[in-house]
Amino acid sequence: MAGEARINDYSPVLSIVIVNYNGTEDTLGCLASIYQYPAQVSFEVICVDNCSEKPFLPQAQAAFPQVRFYQSPQRQGFSKNYNLGVHQARGEYILILNNDTVVHPGALDAMLGALQSNPAYGMVGPRLLQKDGRIQTVCVRLLYTPIYYVLILFLFDLGLPTGKLWDQYQRRRLNRRASGPVPCISGACMLVSRAALERVGLLDEGYDFYYEDIEWCHRFQKEGYQVAYIAEAHITHLGDQSLSKVKEWAKQSEYRSALRYFRQYHHLSKAGAWGLWLATVSGFCFRAVLFSLVELIPNKTTHAQAYRNLTRWIFKHPPGNEN
Repeated sequence: MAGEARINDYSPVLSIVIVNYNGTEDTLGCLASIYQYPAQVSFEVICVDNCSEKPFLPQAQAAFPQVRFYQSPQRQGFSKNYNLGVHQARGEYILILNNDTVVHPGALDAMLGALQSNPAYGMVGPRLLQKDGRIQTVCVRLLYTPIYYVLILFLFDLGLPTGKLWDQYQRRRLNRRASGPVPCISGACMLVSRAALERVGLLDEGYDFYYEDIEWCHRFQKEGYQVAYIAEAHITHLGDQSLSKVKEWAKQSEYRSALRYFRQYHHLSKAGAWGLWLATVSGFCFRAVLFSLVELIPNKTTHAQAYRNLTRWIFKHPPGNEN
């Protein structure tokens, strides 16, 4: 592999795997926070660069020579890149960490201590915070079902007033929630034991973007492990939580991943796949119309064009022709 920094002979307790793609500033900030507030055990950091268009490796290697850097063989999805890093990991525990995160004091030790002291746990995740300090509701989630997918489309999406109210309600609940088993945590930060990993397997590389973390949590529980939320471990997640831009490619990937997940775990029939497609078409059309009406207000720009594009796209991709 190109770009490997330095490999020590010892086997650390903890391996931290990070993936970078055109996020030099975020990645360097994440690495700095890891070494500013390190785990109180031996650890290694592995960083995989996903063929960034902007120069990354020379600057990162110079700033953090102790990190093991790798270059992806080609531009590829979330799961493939993290699996590439996990294959290089030597720790007894492995942390999947987004590059746009900032580690708080004691966070790594709190998660590691919870995993070590609870044999039933196979995976744990922290309390994720936004830049303003508010909790991110994705750190504790349900395992998605087709019905919940439809509810998100028409009620719980943050782009809708009802979605904003739902998010506020979820925040209030999470602010009072103690550590313990939950259905699902966020892929922004997932700590697993090697013993559980060897039994459950790596991230499913069939998911390009979205649902790979949900599927992994589901699979861990199918294998008899609990997934746990650790409220005492705080990590800031800088991921764009605003609604300033709708990423069309992400919405497309989310739909394809939902179909794959529901077929895999909910035995989604052909008729069910058509129902999910119709719900997604309706959801995109609803947003296109809603945002077009909002744009009748002078100087008001919204996401109407993005959803018009998405509506045209999904009409061309009925079930059986998702790619």
